[in-house]
Amino acid sequence: MKITTLLLLFLFITPYIFAQDNLSDGVRAYVTHDRSNYVLQNAILIDGSGNPAKRGVDILVKGDRIEKVGIDLSVPDGYQVVDLNGKSVMPGMIMLHEHLFYPTATPGKWGVNQMSYSFPRLYLAGGITTMRTAGSIMPEADLNIKKAINRGQAIGPKMDVTSPFIDREGTQLFELGTISSPQEAEQLVNFWADRGVTSFKVYNFIKKDDLKAVVKAAHARKLKVTGHLCSVTYEEAADLGIDNLEHGFFASSDFQKDKEPDLCNPFEARKSRLDEPISSKKVTKLIDHLVRKNVALTSTINVFEPYTGREVVPGGGIDALYTGAKEKVYRRWTSKQGRDSIDYHAFNQAKAWEKAFYDAGGLLVAGTDPTYDGRIVAGYANMRLLELFTEMGFSIPEAIKICTLNGAKYLKLESETGTVEEGKVADLLIIDGDISQDIGEIRNIQTVFKNGIGYDSKKLFDETKGFVGIR
Repeated sequence: MKITTLLLLFLFITPYIFAQDNLSDGVRAYVTHDRSNYVLQNAILIDGSGNPAKRGVDILVKGDRIEKVGIDLSVPDGYQVVDLNGKSVMPGMIMLHEHLFYPTATPGKWGVNQMSYSFPRLYLAGGITTMRTAGSIMPEADLNIKKAINRGQAIGPKMDVTSPFIDREGTQLFELGTISSPQEAEQLVNFWADRGVTSFKVYNFIKKDDLKAVVKAAHARKLKVTGHLCSVTYEEAADLGIDNLEHGFFASSDFQKDKEPDLCNPFEARKSRLDEPISSKKVTKLIDHLVRKNVALTSTINVFEPYTGREVVPGGGIDALYTGAKEKVYRRWTSKQGRDSIDYHAFNQAKAWEKAFYDAGGLLVAGTDPTYDGRIVAGYANMRLLELFTEMGFSIPEAIKICTLNGAKYLKLESETGTVEEGKVADLLIIDGDISQDIGEIRNIQTVFKNGIGYDSKKLFDETKGFVGIR
């Protein structure tokens, strides 16, 4: 039993750690530093632990591992020196609500298109070295992309691929399948686990018995379940053993008066949340319950960022969009200027509640969810999310910890990645500026080291301009 468990753990973790050295020409075109031995010298280091920045730090990288971290380290024979004077180093980001699809810009019914080409590149360019898809529209494509990345034949982060959305009828989206019983839910878990999926996501209209079946089947395989809920409350989901809840408290129906079991009324759920005071005792009680039940909470606060006085595409990614998508996003942004006071209220309320969850000892993790109106773009949104966390009241080291170590903890990869420590995988960001003083410097990522190989962030961003919304 012990040997089998260790073997399964090794097989699960190995793809996250080891990339092949035989990179394809298409991948190698973005490589600035081959896997080798380096001394990253005289850096400003925020190590992902939540501790304050340190200056003048040297980092020895040997192959795909961090060999040593310290001040004024001697340079071993054969090591290349990389001078980082005035530059910052932080861990690669680990984001837990990402997708490889984007809303379509064509007229008619709302839908989504797969972004198999642009999004993996954009995520890596934006500093994401590990991601969870948090719901797949084309799961076979996501699984194949993950395999290709692990083989060195495609470029992108290490991936935890989530199942298709598990839901009952109600969402009215052609790309989503539905179930009609808990038995079907269990069958889906086992089918996709056999195909290589490593996480599961339940959605708006799922019933409690469905969720119970999903959790039982997934946990039997040592896999985790997350949810964007409505018909099931957060408290009910926590009691049923869910591991993670998406979108902070935006998807919570716990404050709805006289809520009918297993029924989703999204309008009433939203109204009840907006009516709840920011300092609500009900929220405090719910937070305490989630913390006791060890339920993680994924912030996607950037999705709900208001429009008035804000960037059209948060993070500066407007030129990543193809013409049709850009026009659609501009129209929406223009129509909301000065007309989103309710959005501002919901945004500020959510920021306070997510901060309260973190302060209560909850595991707050992060993701960007590039869906909705097309304003959220892979890579750019991830950098913007760090900025928003400091706007929420987190210190810069805390914001970085949420986006690095906390994600690693949720995926049970904290012994391998998530912080800049001796013995861990060399997943590192080199930033051209002092991020310890200005979180906005995150937009100046120079090099993304993944498994000890350095990639050119700017080149990745530049060569995906105009592709988002097409491929």
